[in-house]
Amino acid sequence: MMAAQQTHPVPASVLDSLAEGANEFWQAVQEQMTDKMVEIVEAVLEQEVEAFVGAKWHQRGAKGRRMYRCGYRPRQFMALGRAVQFRMPRVRQAGFRSRFLGFRSQRSAEVDRAIANAYVAGPSMRETTALFYQLWGTSVSPSTVSVIVGTLDQQRKEFQTRPLSDDYLYVALDAMYVRCQMTPSPQACGARGAQTVQKVAVLLARGIRGDGRRELLDFRLAPAERESAWEGFLTSLYQRGLEGKNTALFLHDGSEGLANALDTVFGPGGRQRCVCHKLGNVWDAVSDKTNHESVRSEAAKVYHAETADQARQRLAAFAAAWRDREPEAVAVLESGFEHTLSFLAVPKAHRRWVTTTNPIERAIRELRRRLRPMGTFQNLASCRRLVYVAIHKLSDERRNAIPYRLWTSQPWPKTSRRRGCGGRYNAARATREFEKGFTVK
Repeated sequence: MMAAQQTHPVPASVLDSLAEGANEFWQAVQEQMTDKMVEIVEAVLEQEVEAFVGAKWHQRGAKGRRMYRCGYRPRQFMALGRAVQFRMPRVRQAGFRSRFLGFRSQRSAEVDRAIANAYVAGPSMRETTALFYQLWGTSVSPSTVSVIVGTLDQQRKEFQTRPLSDDYLYVALDAMYVRCQMTPSPQACGARGAQTVQKVAVLLARGIRGDGRRELLDFRLAPAERESAWEGFLTSLYQRGLEGKNTALFLHDGSEGLANALDTVFGPGGRQRCVCHKLGNVWDAVSDKTNHESVRSEAAKVYHAETADQARQRLAAFAAAWRDREPEAVAVLESGFEHTLSFLAVPKAHRRWVTTTNPIERAIRELRRRLRPMGTFQNLASCRRLVYVAIHKLSDERRNAIPYRLWTSQPWPKTSRRRGCGGRYNAARATREFEKGFTVK
């Protein structure tokens, strides 16, 4: 029998020396790559300036010469994750612009995409600048990051105007609020003007396909969650292809303005009011808090029924037991009760998708987490852009994430309300001017 081979541990001093050697090796590789990149770029620039001038360097008597060269100037450029310096050719007459590097461009397109992708991933502008300073050893100002991220406006417009399919089995609708600065005219708040903070409603729509896949369809900014705002938003979805012919249910939280807008655009029928919001209103209507636990458990059992008739029977039993002690809670549960039973008509495997508005509430929670570091938006344009960035990031995460049934939800903590900027101004007039900015752009 062969003896087992014995392994001897490598001394720590040898490991340290190997690590130092590895660092020197990779540093030398990076320097050689940088030198080679500079050599190639300068060769391309020479070819460009020769074609522009019509003569080579030190060439005398060239027939096609159009002008004369004037030495070089240093130019810094960022590419391949490093900042390098080239010798940029000059000409005596103005007009030479390198098509290879771009006019006055300081970064390659790949670097701009990396900065935009890093910003989309979650950090703020200053955190993004600090990150790239650590990676590249050169600073990228927050204004530069803002300009680069501003190029996403075209992608946002394409996202909000793309055609929509009509194969969504369920559509969930809800809204969230963000804070945005408004600047009324001098006539509204004096000669100097004043910036105040206004709450802005972000209307959201999320579709659910038959296989459970979810997709954020679109968003729109509105001054408030009113019927007119919802009607304009839903009309835009309808005109882009979401006609609701294959949609079994539209999920909403019970907002009267949203319900009326749904009836106007898509017609009556196929509505599901969130059961969770309904039960929350019932619990808030309990006058004697000692009955809170009992009312909560018995009201929730009403919706554990298998059929709509069984749910109505349980509602009658609940009303008979609590009408004398908690008449307001019973009245709240009975009001609009039929609009909360539509989920019992869908397959059992789909009921957990449509019983509540959780499919879109979960997305709103993620959007709030992403937008929280922004605080107050400077204007409506930045608000649209960053909301789109957050939606785009959320959509990518969902495509690459684990199955929906394995997700977990954590309660979102309540946040303190910050007071907006004060100032003496005509509030009604300022609000009207603020609402003028909510046009579809």
